[in-house]
Amino acid sequence: MAKDRKDHSDRGGSEAQSKLSRLLETENELEAMLKEARREAKGLVETAGATADERVRQFELQLEGENRDLGKRIAGDRDHAIDSLRKEAQEEAQRLDALDDTKLTELARYVVDLLVGRTDTRGPR
Repeated sequence: MAKDRKDHSDRGGSEAQSKLSRLLETENELEAMLKEARREAKGLVETAGATADERVRQFELQLEGENRDLGKRIAGDRDHAIDSLRKEAQEEAQRLDALDDTKLTELARYVVDLLVGRTDTRGPR
């Protein structure tokens, strides 16, 4: 019976040794897998960073182009407004040049009356 126990004990020790060995082997495999996963994750982060940098660069280029276009459009609008004001000023100058002396005198009196505070004036006719 002692012999049976010894055989059983040897088998149990051998079995425990085998389980421990498999456990250590599994741990080593998991560590290797973790190391590989970390390496892949680092590569993915680097790739994502490079992709993000490229997208930012493309956005900045697009923004520069749109900024140039907007500047051109604003300059065109400004030039158009200036031309329109010049044309209007020319037309007004021509209208003033067309007034006769009597009308100019009448307008001058009206302006003076307004400046000195006379409100009973009727204005130019």
